[in-house]
Amino acid sequence: MSVNSYPNFFGTLINQECDVELEKLDIIKKHINQFDQFLPTQKMIERLHQALDLGQKISGADASFYFHELKEAALMEQGYDWYTAHPMAIANYGVSPYSLYHPEVIKAYPEDFNKNWRKAWGIE
Repeated sequence: MSVNSYPNFFGTLINQECDVELEKLDIIKKHINQFDQFLPTQKMIERLHQALDLGQKISGADASFYFHELKEAALMEQGYDWYTAHPMAIANYGVSPYSLYHPEVIKAYPEDFNKNWRKAWGIE
């Protein structure tokens, strides 16, 4: 099974491309900084910075991560804890939870992702 096996893998973000905005990236970084450092998350932030620096649009896992973290940050600002905000942010865009990290990041940090992540992306 792979990403193509999940008809709603990217939910409402499917086939969407968008620009990374510096102000929104700063919101994400501030949000992320309240948690213990997780190297895959830092790598996703680097991917967003690179897209911003190169003026490239994001899509797929990068967009899923970007919008998820923005929504999660907004929900937590409203007083929700992470355990409530995280699934709410996933549901908001109708994405698979496995869509939040790019396959390159999953491959770079295999110890942080179980077989379900690899299966979802078709990574052997």
